[in-house]
Amino acid sequence: MACAKIKKNADMKQILKYLREYIKTNYNSKLYIATAIFLAISLAVNYAFDFEDVYLDAFYRKPMHVFWMFLWQGLPFLVVCFLIYVFNINREWLRSREFWVKFVIGFAILSLDRTFYAHQLLLKGLPRVDYIFYGKLLRWTSSLVTTVLPLVLFYFLYEKRNKTVYGLAQRKPDLKPYAILLGLTAIVIAIGSFLPDIQAYYPKYKTSYGDQFAHVHGIGRWVSIALYELAYGTDFVSVELFFRGFLIMAFSRILGENVVLAMAASYCYLHFGKPLGESISSIFGGYILGIIALRTEHIWGGIMIHVGVAWLMEFFAALQRLR
Repeated sequence: MACAKIKKNADMKQILKYLREYIKTNYNSKLYIATAIFLAISLAVNYAFDFEDVYLDAFYRKPMHVFWMFLWQGLPFLVVCFLIYVFNINREWLRSREFWVKFVIGFAILSLDRTFYAHQLLLKGLPRVDYIFYGKLLRWTSSLVTTVLPLVLFYFLYEKRNKTVYGLAQRKPDLKPYAILLGLTAIVIAIGSFLPDIQAYYPKYKTSYGDQFAHVHGIGRWVSIALYELAYGTDFVSVELFFRGFLIMAFSRILGENVVLAMAASYCYLHFGKPLGESISSIFGGYILGIIALRTEHIWGGIMIHVGVAWLMEFFAALQRLR
């Protein structure tokens, strides 16, 4: 299903119009109910048995970890594609060579990124504080090499018909509506910071040994915080490029606009190591950002919101620890 030419710079009303028009055009009750049931079962199984952390991560640093992560992240995407086929919305994708090439290459890149540990080998022999702090910085920034670079290379080798470079090439996107969305989200995050599971998981800086690193090296605590949070923020550039850029813009030509639902399902699985509330909200957040990326053909607004949300989670969780 071809996307109509739409004005790229949008105000808040335009974004709401995107959402209304998308739902009006693409909503299929059978598809959405079946997807909701699948995700509900997935959430229940994962959080009842801590499936990803206990079973998948048991293969950490083993070659099979990449294989199982490939299946884990690719499964929800294929399940929704299968539902699209079953409900006779789109059946062409199953016989499409382009679909399978992109699926295998794309989810191989994602699985390699999620199981990456080479940075730990580079730091071997460092004092424990340095090993942990530098390890965190390298892990967050490594996605620029393990995800962003491979996807850009894949674009230039295979995907030149897509002139947006998966949403990176848009010039001067209007980010003001996203700032409003981020402001509204900040209220929800502030309220959510009172939840015990959120407080137990955030701020992620607390596991970085950043305070000890600052003390050992005689630098201000604000320096270690700034270094960590900047590195942490770069990881969300790769997340947006893969989920809202690659999955949306590379597959919409094959799957049609219902690719947004398949992307949101896989995006939910990305959050299974995080608090349950965050995994559930990721479905709706991914869905909304996917529609906006599809209509505007850029991911810069999504990057702004995603990085902003990450830093706000850190900020409000840190405030909770001061209470």
